[in-house]
Amino acid sequence: MSNRVVAITGGNSGIGLAISERFLQENYKVAIFARSVERMQSLKNRSPDNVLIFSGDVGSTRDLENFYQQCSERWGGVDVVVANAGVALPESILDVSEESFDNSVNVNLKGVFFTVQKSLAVLNERASIILVSSIQAQRGAGIWSVYGATKAAVRSLARSFAEELGGRGVRVNAISPGVTETPILNKFGFAEETLANILDKVAANTPLGRIGRPREIAEAVLFLASDSASFITGADLQVDGGLAQV
Repeated sequence: MSNRVVAITGGNSGIGLAISERFLQENYKVAIFARSVERMQSLKNRSPDNVLIFSGDVGSTRDLENFYQQCSERWGGVDVVVANAGVALPESILDVSEESFDNSVNVNLKGVFFTVQKSLAVLNERASIILVSSIQAQRGAGIWSVYGATKAAVRSLARSFAEELGGRGVRVNAISPGVTETPILNKFGFAEETLANILDKVAANTPLGRIGRPREIAEAVLFLASDSASFITGADLQVDGGLAQV
């Protein structure tokens, strides 16, 4: 894999960071697009020739164009795109503001769409595109209604992109993580006891009896990017311990 290139948005923490690290372990050249890149320096220091870090806003098409241009100038074409950047805000219907609504749509839907569109100029033949959706796209999301709706849109994009790009040999799939142990859990504003109770309830309702780990999501993404998934496109791989399936 030493000559293969993966471009990842939102690769600076949680699931995105785990994906970045996993592809680097497989000797991919890893281009990471993120708002905050300070924490990525240690990753770059481990393999400076194989890591490109780009600071940008996924809602900006200009930033995305510049990101892919840097990838192309440094390594040529891109073999794998992982559209991972996303935001999740727990808000009841009455609490959703126009600003927060627009922000979720801008990152989770517009950002994903143009992450793919702007990659097309640099995609190699038989490339793989993975869009990160969520199990909230398939069930009532409660206080995550806007998040769930944008992730359902991501699932729809995977189908449409797979149909349109299949003639180029490009595979497009979605991956839907369940609740996963990442730093974002502590940014939702829940009291510590409340969060613990929520996670305990999720674990109890999950057939495997626990929440997910970032590495497990990264392994699934790596599979979809690999030749082992060469006849899989338009699919949505659930990595949720069975939470939304049973």
